[in-house]
Amino acid sequence: MANAVLPAVEASFQKIKHVVVLMLENRSFDHLVGFMRANNPNIAGLTGDEFNYWDPNNSLSPQTVGKANSFTMPFDPGHECMDVQLQLYGPKSLPSSNLPSLPNSPTDPAPMDGFLCSAIYQTQQQKVDEKGALRIMECFQPGQVTVLSALIQEFALFNFWHSSLPGPTWPNRFFVHAATSGGLTDSPDDERIIQGFSFTDGTIYDRLTTAKKEWCIYHGDLPQTAGITSLRVEFLNPLTKNFRKIDDFTADINLGDLPEYTFIEPKYNTGNNYVNGNSMHPLNDIRKGELLIKQVYETLRNSALWDKVMLVVTFDEHGGFYDHVSPPVAVPTGDDTRYADPKHPFDFDRLGVRVPSVVVSAYTQKGAVIGTDANNAATRFDHTSILATLSKLFGLRSLTKRDENANTLDIALNLDEPRLTSSEALTTLPDPAPDSMMEGPVTAPVELPLSGFQKNQLALAHACNMQISPPAQHQALKARFENITRQKDAADYIQEVEDKVHLRRVQKK
Repeated sequence: MANAVLPAVEASFQKIKHVVVLMLENRSFDHLVGFMRANNPNIAGLTGDEFNYWDPNNSLSPQTVGKANSFTMPFDPGHECMDVQLQLYGPKSLPSSNLPSLPNSPTDPAPMDGFLCSAIYQTQQQKVDEKGALRIMECFQPGQVTVLSALIQEFALFNFWHSSLPGPTWPNRFFVHAATSGGLTDSPDDERIIQGFSFTDGTIYDRLTTAKKEWCIYHGDLPQTAGITSLRVEFLNPLTKNFRKIDDFTADINLGDLPEYTFIEPKYNTGNNYVNGNSMHPLNDIRKGELLIKQVYETLRNSALWDKVMLVVTFDEHGGFYDHVSPPVAVPTGDDTRYADPKHPFDFDRLGVRVPSVVVSAYTQKGAVIGTDANNAATRFDHTSILATLSKLFGLRSLTKRDENANTLDIALNLDEPRLTSSEALTTLPDPAPDSMMEGPVTAPVELPLSGFQKNQLALAHACNMQISPPAQHQALKARFENITRQKDAADYIQEVEDKVHLRRVQKK
């Protein structure tokens, strides 16, 4: 029987000197951890009876959730704002000429019955077998996600942590940095990325710098944070100490070199359709993401900093995968909406789909599950809870109304004394699951046109390249960028820019 969660201990929270956030990509709560309910009834997961209809007009076509059969995906499920609209409210929710806008304040819970419809549409668009759409309803067993399962058994899982809006990567990641997306609800276009983003009250990094607190963004490849103008300048500064390659993380920690706030961006491998990345974004093998979680945890757990660190492992958004819990209402940001799409107005007064989120610390009760009632606003979280926690810990001013009103993560620090020994807190996590489930290696497409996020990262790489290249090269660089249409060419260009930025840093050491 699962234990009741102990109350938070304020004195333990004040012993935290470092917050580390690892944000992975595009997986829903039920998809990754829903079946862990069988091990712990406090987890708001799956019964196994949840379903979507293959054909919404045929009541005899239900597809229930089932066990995942592969670590990879044959296609990238839809997760733009209108895709999520379809997933939450079903095909009847699609906009028409008479109703072009999104429902901003649903008075009834979303039925969560359009995930399969959305997935079928995406298989058609991406020209893969429609049967692949069934993967959207496949969810992993605990033994298939061994690292995440062990982490949840050892520390605190948040039942009702939602993405910050019902939309894709870029706006959701902006929320973890700025408590807003400036009105952005979808993936941005090339021109906007090249110009860069800025927000009314800046970012959490501005707040930390003003408070004389150190911060660092570790990145596996081209970091999405460079989409923010002020952070792009810092990323491209060859003398920066605020951007480091993820390969440096373990060595830095072993030297005791950990700032007050660390944000980790995985290796996306966007140009190769994510195949060789470790972010868990389809078409990525999720075990590579599991390995990254294991490496980050074990580095911190076996360091002298263990009893001073809070580690947060979360996901930016659900990526189009099934979840059964309707997104709740949210506090609007209260800032300007300079990047809003007037064709699809959205008031930012509801959250997105649930994502798996775990808080790890020496002061966290083993097997804690935070939140038992989806309707209890006191145990409802989104990405701005990270910012609210940093503000509480370091005495920072909030950025928007969203993080000002967000619940903080110290609820998961509920022990008076730290778990220090190997018997109290695992010093190693299990290895990722073996190859027996693999259908066969996924290969990176070469001739296919670019996906939306690939276009985003290509534009970001080009913006960085233009900023660090002599003006005499700009015309040729622009011509090359504008003629890239194949995934292979995009991958080559992005890699060249990453290497160029890294070389500038090495040469300045």
